[in-house]
Amino acid sequence: MLTTVKGSDLRAMRLFAGLTTIKMAKAAGVKTRKTYENWEKEVGIPNVNQFFGMVNACGLDVDSFINFMKLREKQRSE
Repeated sequence: MLTTVKGSDLRAMRLFAGLTTIKMAKAAGVKTRKTYENWEKEVGIPNVNQFFGMVNACGLDVDSFINFMKLREKQRSE
């Protein structure tokens, strides 16, 4: 079962794609990188449109995102 997306998941997804916090903020459609950085620190959360904008910016489609989350969940449980 998949869990809620955490700040660490956003960070892992961003690093996997080699993107900066500025590029992730732009993909989410927010004005400053600070908003995105707060999400990584689990201060607030992106809405679904912002989140999938970031998923697309990282080069992931729905299937690869689900596989990414399953892998992250497996790593957490080990």
